[in-house]
Amino acid sequence: MKRYVLLSVLLVSMFACTAVLSQEFEPEDMEFQMEMHEREMKRQHREAEMNAEREMQKLELEQRRLELERAREHDYDDDDDDCECHGALALLLVICVIVRILAAIWVYTDIRQLNRGSGIWIVIVLLAGLLGALVYAVVRLGDGRQKGS
Repeated sequence: MKRYVLLSVLLVSMFACTAVLSQEFEPEDMEFQMEMHEREMKRQHREAEMNAEREMQKLELEQRRLELERAREHDYDDDDDDCECHGALALLLVICVIVRILAAIWVYTDIRQLNRGSGIWIVIVLLAGLLGALVYAVVRLGDGRQKGS
C-alpha cells in the first residue's frame, strides 16, 4: 500500500507539474511576451535613431559655429587691411597737404622778395600743388629774362 500511495503521489506531482508548466507557457502568454519584446526592440531602435539624429544636429551646429568664427576672423583680417590702407591714404594726404603749404610759402616769400606778383599765385599753388609752383617758376623765369633785356 505504501507503494501505491507513493506511486500515486508521484503521478499526481507529475501531472501537477505539467499543469503548472503548461499554465506558465500558454501560447497566448508566449505571444504576449513576444509582442512585448518586439515593442521593446522597436522602442530601443527609435531611441537609437533619435540619439543619432541629435548627434548629427549637434555636429551641424558645431560646423555652422566654426564657419561663423572663420567668417568673423576673415572680416577682422579685412578690417585690419582696410585700416592699413586707410592709414597709408591718410599719410599720403597729409604729405600732399604739407607739400602744397610749403610750395605756397615758397611762392609767397619769392613774391615778397621781388616786390611783384600777386596773391593769385598763392591760391594757384595751393590748389594745383607742385604743378602750380612749377608754372609760377616758369612764369617768373620768363619775367626775369624780359626785364633783363
